[in-house]
Amino acid sequence: MNFIKEYNKTAIIYDGKEISYRDVIRNAKCFSETIQMNPGDRGIIYMENRPEFLYSFLGIWEKRAIAVCLDATLTSDELIYYIEDSESSCIFTSKQNVSNVNLALEKMGKSIKVIVVDELQCDNYVVKENEQFIKAPEKEDVSLMLYTSGTTGKPKGVMLTFDNILVNVEGLDKYNMFIPEDVVLALLPMHHIFPLLGSGVIPLAKGGTIVFLKEISSQAMLDAFQKYKVTMMIGVPRLWEMLHKKIMEKINSGKITKSIFKLAQKINNINTRKKIFKKVHETFGGNLRFLVSGGSKLDGQISKDFLTLGIQICEGYGMTETAPMISFTPINEIVPGSAGKILPGIEVKIDSDGEILARGRNVMAGYYKRPEETAKTIDNEGWLHTGDLGNIENGYLYVTGRKKEMIVLSNGKNINPVEIEQWIMGRTDLIQEMAVSEIDSVLTAVIYPNFQKIIDENITNIKETLKWGIIDKYNSKAPNYKKILNIEIVQEELPKTKLGKIRRFMVPGLLQKNKQDVQDIIEPDFEEYRILKDYLEKLKNKKISPVAHLELDLGLDSLDIVELMSYMESEFGVKPDDAIIVNNPTVEKLAEYIKNNKSANRFEKLNWKEYLSKDTDITLPTSNIALHIIKFLLWLSFKIYIRVSCSGLENIPKNKPVIFVGNHQSLLDGFIFGHVLPFRYLQNSYTVAKVKHFSKGYMKFLAAHSNVILVDINKNLGEMLQTSAKILRNGKNLVIFPEGARTRDGKMLDFKKTFAILSKELDVEVVPFGIKGAYEAFPTGKTIPRPSKVQIKFFNAVKPEGKTYDEIVKESRDEIKQWVEK
Repeated sequence: MNFIKEYNKTAIIYDGKEISYRDVIRNAKCFSETIQMNPGDRGIIYMENRPEFLYSFLGIWEKRAIAVCLDATLTSDELIYYIEDSESSCIFTSKQNVSNVNLALEKMGKSIKVIVVDELQCDNYVVKENEQFIKAPEKEDVSLMLYTSGTTGKPKGVMLTFDNILVNVEGLDKYNMFIPEDVVLALLPMHHIFPLLGSGVIPLAKGGTIVFLKEISSQAMLDAFQKYKVTMMIGVPRLWEMLHKKIMEKINSGKITKSIFKLAQKINNINTRKKIFKKVHETFGGNLRFLVSGGSKLDGQISKDFLTLGIQICEGYGMTETAPMISFTPINEIVPGSAGKILPGIEVKIDSDGEILARGRNVMAGYYKRPEETAKTIDNEGWLHTGDLGNIENGYLYVTGRKKEMIVLSNGKNINPVEIEQWIMGRTDLIQEMAVSEIDSVLTAVIYPNFQKIIDENITNIKETLKWGIIDKYNSKAPNYKKILNIEIVQEELPKTKLGKIRRFMVPGLLQKNKQDVQDIIEPDFEEYRILKDYLEKLKNKKISPVAHLELDLGLDSLDIVELMSYMESEFGVKPDDAIIVNNPTVEKLAEYIKNNKSANRFEKLNWKEYLSKDTDITLPTSNIALHIIKFLLWLSFKIYIRVSCSGLENIPKNKPVIFVGNHQSLLDGFIFGHVLPFRYLQNSYTVAKVKHFSKGYMKFLAAHSNVILVDINKNLGEMLQTSAKILRNGKNLVIFPEGARTRDGKMLDFKKTFAILSKELDVEVVPFGIKGAYEAFPTGKTIPRPSKVQIKFFNAVKPEGKTYDEIVKESRDEIKQWVEK
């Protein structure tokens, strides 16, 4: 059969140049003439995406030989394995890659034909009028060999017959997925079967136009959509996730756009949705028919949101061994979360353990020279074991996870890490990448943050923000066995395949590498670095590397940052500003900043007494009417539903300010405290709270009329400390929950020492109080408290005289802990 023929139109656009079908056929035949190959011989294609890749591919097919497509980023040492394993007789490569080829052959002591495609001259090559076509291989011919990624061993050559490919083409033809009017943007590297067929071979077979980009960037991609009126593009979920985030950020930035989006969700008409979001479609050139996603599972919410925008993402599922498709989503039949319908002529069944099995014309001929490996993958009944888990509902295939990636706990429970990752990633833009894994028998989230977003939002306490603001939201909804109990933050991207799949087996190694001492790093040789390094080594009592991240590697908390900023002001005359730490997060970068911005305006070293004496613009609330109302409204509930009992009120010193310090069990804690405290104390007791909790509506009113002082604790601990000191200097009491977060398991967290600094420097006694039973009554994640008994007890005041900060913290916490955990 004639596979590629003359369509009298543009076949490929590259670097601004339009290449006709006639030219593609001529160049492919010319390339074919440069090689001596017999049917069944193998020829390697080792180059970047460009027209010559397809000329080489079709040229090999002209000889009824086998095209072996390799990753263009392979090193010369890596290339040796593939040359030897494939037993190829020639290599098509580019000027960019030929040095690697020559070096590999030299190391092997081997000589085979090397064709540098940049040097071939085909302009004068003549093709007869009756030969303006490229013939397809015979159905039974092995015509393509691609290598698996080799994540669990050496890469294996997957032998695909032309019939394996043809059944995919026929399946797509049934749904008219490719039409001659298509302009396909080819971004993904063509050594993968998915883009090779979908962005290369099939568009040419159907008379479409392929656009190759010489430079790969988001701007170049958008420019191509506009300039060439692209109708479809194949991508991996990671690409659609990034686009989705950018689009949804704009939509969610305004009330009107959010309302329009919600309205569009209710309109079940794709054309109407396209009109509503006309601007989005114009960004994509205005001619987009659909997008294609493959390589791994796409989050169903992303597919759903794109559908609301009037953009269809047709998701497919398969593997190299099935050339590549097992299922595909037809246009206008999108079911978000599914991998589409089973292709015609292919059988699929779900095995007893949930594994997806496939059988049919798409199944490979086997692994090259590996009959035993082939037998492990294809059983004696012809079923190919995909290694993926899934189910079939209403004719649609749903892929639920990778068999080898499932985490099996000691209690036999199975956890699909992808589901957890998608849930979390879909609800924050502070995480760039993450992998959930069981490390040291603990379910752990390994996170590569979006550092640019962290800089934009001026976040200095990255780990705390991710732990309590993001991971904790997931944990509050997850069953106990699925809760993430530890997070590890890395400063480099997670290891991935070329199609963006995380190589999970390499993640523990990445963590181990990060924990090892950094070797062979030349330390900066300037005074500011040496002084800063000495200060940090004494502060944290550990060896300092120039690339160490101040928070993630050295563990500097908010209080450490306050001390560091004060030290920089006293030692170098650098004016304190939280943005300095955000924008210069490593030791070396901070030292460079100090070097370039130091001045003679130096101050005395940090003196907490003087620091706390600085006044702030904060005005104490003049009304506490909300305290009366809340106390009245909750009185009956705390008597008969949540039965609160109190002891130790006699331990509260009279006629002088104190710092009340308690453990934090639930959202009820503040109300319980207010319920039991006599009003003579309560009306003079103030709480410093996070702005974000009281920024809107009735909560804002509540704060203004109930002795709550609002500061941005996450971004300005110094302001919080000075505000607290002002409250105490005014003769008022201060209420603090120094754990900084509610308990998630009933056990007490460590106390932060801010209250101890206030106590010692202002000579104010600390009154510890313990709350017991509130966690059982209203644990994190519950929406309604349950009937229960709660106790609150006030202990003897801790006097700061003669004690260190740590001693004040320990005495206060130990008193509470012994009683709470009794």
